[in-house]
Amino acid sequence: MIQIHNDIIRLIVIEESANEAEVIFRNLRKARYPIRPRYVEDDEDLQEALSDKQEWDLIISVPQVGDFTVAQVCEIVSKRDIPVIVLADDDNSLFDLLNAGATQVAPSDNEACLAIIVGRELKNLAKRRQHQQLEQLYQSTQKQNQTLLDSSRDAIAYVHDGVHIYANPSYLKMFEYNSMDDLEGFPIMDLVTTNNQAIFKDFMRQFMTTESSEERQIELYGVKSKGQRFKLKMTLSQAIYDSESSIQVIIHDQSWKNRDPSTGLFNSPHFLELLEEALVNVKETQTRSVLFYIALDNFNTIKEQLGVGGGEPVIKNIAKVIKRISEDWILARFSESVFTLLMADEDGQKYAEAGDIAEKICKAVEDSVTELDTQSVVSTCSIGITRVLAADNPQDVLNEGRIACQNAQGEGGNSFKVYKVVIPKDKQDISKLAKLIETAIEENRLSLLYQPIVSLHGESKEIFEIFLRMVDSDGETIPSGDLFQAAENANLGAQLDQWIIQEALKVLEAHEKNGHQTHFFIKLSAQAIKDEKVLQYLGKRLNATQLPGANLIFEIRESVAQEQIKLTNNFITQLKKLKCQSALEHFGTGLNFDTMLKHLPVDYIKIDASYSKGGLLDNPENQDALQEVVKQAREFGKQIIAVAVEDADSLAVLWSSEVNFAQGNYIQEPLSMPEFDFDY
Repeated sequence: MIQIHNDIIRLIVIEESANEAEVIFRNLRKARYPIRPRYVEDDEDLQEALSDKQEWDLIISVPQVGDFTVAQVCEIVSKRDIPVIVLADDDNSLFDLLNAGATQVAPSDNEACLAIIVGRELKNLAKRRQHQQLEQLYQSTQKQNQTLLDSSRDAIAYVHDGVHIYANPSYLKMFEYNSMDDLEGFPIMDLVTTNNQAIFKDFMRQFMTTESSEERQIELYGVKSKGQRFKLKMTLSQAIYDSESSIQVIIHDQSWKNRDPSTGLFNSPHFLELLEEALVNVKETQTRSVLFYIALDNFNTIKEQLGVGGGEPVIKNIAKVIKRISEDWILARFSESVFTLLMADEDGQKYAEAGDIAEKICKAVEDSVTELDTQSVVSTCSIGITRVLAADNPQDVLNEGRIACQNAQGEGGNSFKVYKVVIPKDKQDISKLAKLIETAIEENRLSLLYQPIVSLHGESKEIFEIFLRMVDSDGETIPSGDLFQAAENANLGAQLDQWIIQEALKVLEAHEKNGHQTHFFIKLSAQAIKDEKVLQYLGKRLNATQLPGANLIFEIRESVAQEQIKLTNNFITQLKKLKCQSALEHFGTGLNFDTMLKHLPVDYIKIDASYSKGGLLDNPENQDALQEVVKQAREFGKQIIAVAVEDADSLAVLWSSEVNFAQGNYIQEPLSMPEFDFDY
């Protein structure tokens, strides 16, 4: 027996008379149904019964009582889940009754059949009501869960098919998105740094293909909406969200572990992590940062006056003072009386304003008074300022900030100093060179030199090779070999390439206006063939200036090309699309150089200096080697350039060997301007 309302079945019977209704009541009781019946004979009675607060379980009705039809009955109860069983005789149409809305039709003269139909409908009704209760419970639970998710300090999101379908406020705040509208449909893979994506992809693949339902964790670097990296620990588990199979992502709030308990500022271990992330941001997004190293000038004296632990109230107060000025930046208590402040500097503006910011901090600290029970305490601070550049490591940056701070304290304190890179005269420091390169453009320490390349067979063509020149803060020239080595070590090669292209096109533009068809050979870094940005930049600049690409010949070192033949080939192909030309320099130093010519469609080869340097006329061995290189190059239709020509005799040998062009200090040392008489 199905249970409804504690075994009581609330029943409405619609019949011609109360006596007929009583027959139905009696038959159902006989079938052991515990009914609480009500007799209804018209629509008013039915409306009155339904207006009661009690819930009805079943209606048994004849097809029609007077003008009151079963169709009207079904219409009245259409918005309620009350089964309507119609008692019909042979004269009634089964189709018409079911079409009118009847749930079931039972023979009016078969008590046993009615009892079976009533039992089935009550069982179905009980299941529906149970389902409804479960659905209500589910919706209530979902609402409670949603409230918990929305208020959780943990960053929580749900992902379906690799994209976000929900993220709570803590998650949005962590990744710096304003609302779910910004993140909905956004791939979770894009919230992981580029160099971590392969690791995360493998992790997700294993997670999805593992039958176990246990949660799994991974530690990696995430990336915020503005590109800032940060370290995170992610927990993944299978889940259902909004009735959809999904993955629950939880990033636990562990910020308290990163805080100094006294001031609430970041602690030194976490600051070092953030500083390391800032260094990665420089390399990946060229977003520099500025570091302020802030030390209290008289803290040791304060401790002597106040005793052990007496200085903490002063530190807390100073922390609040600095925090008010640096609300949007990263502030840490780095040691007992030292604060470190880090600010992102996307456009260099923060570095330009760093002195003003430091003065503001110094004045605010000086004006602040810490009121203690027995006395008032005042303090001053000194600040060291340095830039976070790609060539740095965290300890170098901190050391630079500390040195600048100590310099400020050495001059009496309550002031600031900006760290300046100084290169020792006796030994070039590659890391310091890289720091100089990063700031060379804005400090105007870069320039170009031009060395003519002359035809040995009467062709009057203005050709120069461009050399990059850089000086340090004292005006001393830095050797170009050290310069490019430092740039490539610090991943700054492409940055130098773009600057050289920009300046070369400015000069070409001026020459063209003066009626000169000048051509420039430009050395490129090894990074250029791997970095699409160099080609993209070249294309934009050529389009902007409307200069012919054929006036630019880009040089690639043979050793670089040999290591990356496929990349080099693609790079040369892209140059040709821009109408630019290409050359292999230091040619002839590698093995199987005929293979290089076969695979790389360059326009020129520049023979390595070892072939023409040091008295070519008196060196038959070098002459033979030169002839072999020239022969190979001519077979592939290449123009040949000899470099480092030092004497007239060597020039004569090169001419007789059918070398096309010559270059060297004997002909002309590099010039500050591309001006040379090619008709001499």
